[in-house]
Amino acid sequence: MDTSVNIIEIVMTILSWGVIGFFFYYLYQKQEAKPKIWKAFVATFVGLFTFSFNIPLFETILDVPILPLGVWILLWYASSREGAWEKYRRFAWLGFSANFIFIATTLLTVFIHHAVYPKSNLSTYIANIEEVAISQLHPSAEDVTLDQESLELHVSSFEKAPVTSMDWYNVMIDTEPHERVEQFPYQLSGTSSKWGSGIPTMIYVEKDGKGLLIDSSERQRYFRSDVTILKGGNDE
Repeated sequence: MDTSVNIIEIVMTILSWGVIGFFFYYLYQKQEAKPKIWKAFVATFVGLFTFSFNIPLFETILDVPILPLGVWILLWYASSREGAWEKYRRFAWLGFSANFIFIATTLLTVFIHHAVYPKSNLSTYIANIEEVAISQLHPSAEDVTLDQESLELHVSSFEKAPVTSMDWYNVMIDTEPHERVEQFPYQLSGTSSKWGSGIPTMIYVEKDGKGLLIDSSERQRYFRSDVTILKGGNDE
């Protein structure tokens, strides 16, 4: 199954265009002087163009429209054609208003996604471990194997913890190059996030096997447990 597909985003996008289509149909039926339907579509599409600015909110970027550039373009175009603006202005403003529909559904998508796929649960990022494997990324990595049974039994015991990347980096650079020990010298492969979450991830395992660093497209998250998921090495 393709876990890179964000099913909630797809559903909400369809919903957005469905709402826009409903208002388009309503305005077209209500209007007495009806333009050609394809011209009404074009007017709505052009109305989408705006001058906007980006606002980072809830780990996503929102395009907030400020100036209705598309509406102005259509106004300029219709000004030399008698009765044209009266025919197309509602569709132009519908296009401009559609931007706010997209903002609303984007926010709704974020809230629903967080509820269905909680970012504080490791199981969101590790949903399938049947073919999971571990590989060494750094010379300091010990000769260990993955304790798949431990991972399966204790995946729910991993708790989210602060990402202290600067502390990890400082510890590494304070040692001699030949003595440096990578904080996360292993990588998990063969696993995937929950179906429909659309969360691509890289999962790194801490040197003691008790910490997992989840590197997704949006940010890094660190999970820690009292139980190791590694077998072998100097501690065995």
